[in-house]
Amino acid sequence: MKRSHAFSGFIVCTFILLLISSPRASDKVGPVRIGVPHDWTTQHVLFSREGLIKNPSVIYNEPRVLHQAIERWQTGRGLSSRANDTALAAVSQPQGDWSVSLNLGRIAPNMFPAKYSFDPGSTPNCTNDYVVFGLNHVGQNNQANLVAFNNLYTGTPAGVCAGTTPTVMFAYNISTITAGRILTSPVLSLDGTKVAFVESGNISGNNMSIFHVVTWKSDAGNGTAPNLPAVPGVGNTASMTSLTYAAALNTRSSPWVDYKTDTAYVGADDGKIYKILNVFNGTPTLAGAPWPVTLSNNVRPAAPVFDNRLKLVMVGNQSGTFYSISATGVVKSLVVGRSGGTNPGILAPAIVDVTNATSFVVSANDGTSGVLVQVDSSTMTLMSKARIGLASRSGTAVSLYQPAFSNDYFDNPESGVARLCGTGAADTTPWQYAFGFTGITLNATAASSSQILTSTAARCTGWTEFFNPNIGEGGTDFFFFGLTADCTGAGTSGCVVSRDAAGTLTKANVTGGPTGVVVDNYSTQSQASSIYFTGATTPNTAYKMLQSTLQ
Repeated sequence: MKRSHAFSGFIVCTFILLLISSPRASDKVGPVRIGVPHDWTTQHVLFSREGLIKNPSVIYNEPRVLHQAIERWQTGRGLSSRANDTALAAVSQPQGDWSVSLNLGRIAPNMFPAKYSFDPGSTPNCTNDYVVFGLNHVGQNNQANLVAFNNLYTGTPAGVCAGTTPTVMFAYNISTITAGRILTSPVLSLDGTKVAFVESGNISGNNMSIFHVVTWKSDAGNGTAPNLPAVPGVGNTASMTSLTYAAALNTRSSPWVDYKTDTAYVGADDGKIYKILNVFNGTPTLAGAPWPVTLSNNVRPAAPVFDNRLKLVMVGNQSGTFYSISATGVVKSLVVGRSGGTNPGILAPAIVDVTNATSFVVSANDGTSGVLVQVDSSTMTLMSKARIGLASRSGTAVSLYQPAFSNDYFDNPESGVARLCGTGAADTTPWQYAFGFTGITLNATAASSSQILTSTAARCTGWTEFFNPNIGEGGTDFFFFGLTADCTGAGTSGCVVSRDAAGTLTKANVTGGPTGVVVDNYSTQSQASSIYFTGATTPNTAYKMLQSTLQ
């Protein structure tokens, strides 16, 4: 007899409470504080209630699952996200709650800042909660390229924190080599004290990728520590470890950290995936054979995603091939994009359901159209292919990125949807698509689709989802993405866009559109439930905006 969702939810939530309170959750005696990183990896792990009942060890082995389960199920089920699409509601906003100049720096396209919440169960912390940006410019003349802010929850009207702007928590020039830049997304340690990221640059005419871990200090200033000058402040007690892991740049492959084993997986433009040991709890060291694993020589991989249950690294590359890599280096693959066609690449990391053993990737050209593909992670066989418009099959390069999955999916995939951007069936205007599920299998036919803009110049970014149980009756399932241009007419700015549970699209002006969007928390305190990103083009600015209004 099949369990009801309410009963299965009770079992899962009880297990979570037992896990948090058990000695195994922390090797310490006494209360356990669970800090929560929100970084690029958060949105790339899926699960379901029934799946967790069948595979309860996933909650313990993968903190990203634990964190999301606590956030999503603290107050029961939210509103359905199957509402009909409605027209775009234009809300022109020159900036959000706050915006801060990053001088020469911004985040690369579809890369993300990282947000740390010290204790999501308490009042947001003005000192210990922070957001960090890894910037794609060369650190020089005291221009920092790793910058963090605290005192985040400020704005007009007044927020939990004092003032109307954030405070620089630390700002480092991390460049250790000529033209050294951060081109990919940073990842945080679970306790928030360390930041891992990749620097790409050149040594004596040779391209290099260097894996760094910074142990930050909020009082770090204009010091003389090797390779870590910082501004502003006094003293410099921060430290950084550095590991040169590839003789190539890394332009697309953000590191993924398996917290259970303190191991990172990361790619480089040489077409290889590397494994790094002792990331946060020791001295980072390259793993030996069979690593690194070559996927396709000099074909850029996207960021890898590690399926902790199957022990598989899932990663796509610029040629449009999707791969799994086992612990022993066995590689399986599935061609998704059309080789030799215009822009067939899998540009965004896979989204992996670790309880149902499925993965999802996007290509802008499989030879017929843009596609969202579902794959059996174990066998690397195709489960479903959903078409999302003409895209790069038009001959014009259109980059398509990751979908986001509704909160209902985490209750039961069959009640949820995957949302993402594509194009029109016969043009390259931006469209939004939603696909439902039969059982755990993606439906090939869209549940809904609608044109967002009539512009052929505007492009969509990837999507980010966040369920806030404290906004609206029963909660609100928010989806955030961006448009690069023409948001309020031809020749106008790009914008960040929010889609609520009723299907209304609200937007705020951002020149060039946003890079990747991260979300912080579900607090009811003023200015404390927000999103963070940078603009994709100049002016180089970091933004915070409210989830509910983009103001």
